[in-house]
Amino acid sequence: MDHIERYLARYRTIDLEQMNTIKLMKRYDRKFTFHKDKLTKVFDDLCERYQVLEIDHDRIFKYENLYYDTADRLFYRQHHNRRVNRYKLRRRKYVDTDQCFLEIKFKTNKDKTIKTRMLLKNEDLNDTLSEESKAFARRAVLIDENDFVERINPSLWISFNRVTLADLVHRERITFDMNLTYTDKRFNSRKINNLIIAELKSEKVSMSSPFPQYLKDIQIFPSGFSKYCMGIAMMEDDIKYNRFKKKLLKLQNLM
Repeated sequence: MDHIERYLARYRTIDLEQMNTIKLMKRYDRKFTFHKDKLTKVFDDLCERYQVLEIDHDRIFKYENLYYDTADRLFYRQHHNRRVNRYKLRRRKYVDTDQCFLEIKFKTNKDKTIKTRMLLKNEDLNDTLSEESKAFARRAVLIDENDFVERINPSLWISFNRVTLADLVHRERITFDMNLTYTDKRFNSRKINNLIIAELKSEKVSMSSPFPQYLKDIQIFPSGFSKYCMGIAMMEDDIKYNRFKKKLLKLQNLM
């Protein structure tokens, strides 16, 4: 990670308070996946336009996520079957700031992402959802399932490191996730060292951001990627994964 830190040292910095002025809880996003060997080139191209998030002199942060789903993988199937108006439910810990949230992501039929979250207190940090967390999920997830909240359980643990860039003027963020590690309920783990998942997040659908063009110039193109769905498809033997075959092959090559 030291070589990444050296490239990030060229950037102007932004603190968490400034970053929170563009939380983008309702946003449009585009994802790009590529080999880590191209990351320093990407950082070279962006340093004049974007600032990097810095907290306590750190610019690379650790995220720990626990995703919840039903035994028959309701949320996974929504995505795999191209369901519009689909959900993901997770507990996310921001390790460097020691904050933990229950987060629900909703992808609308207009391709907009809406994220709602609830700050978790220490007594809520076990893997089983508290009654307060269940009530929050019932309010946020509007689906025709017979009390799905009582049927969801921990499904998959996912950890990664993240770098976040921001353009306050144009109100957009770019995140770079790396060192992706999956752990299932049987404590089997897989780490994908060579994959970078970049995501452009903005308030409006816009083609004016220079980021996609920077990537296109070095042969990186938009590529949808759900960390949760890819993890389930890779870690579980008896799951339907037809839609994700090409992405799984790319992951295997990177591994």
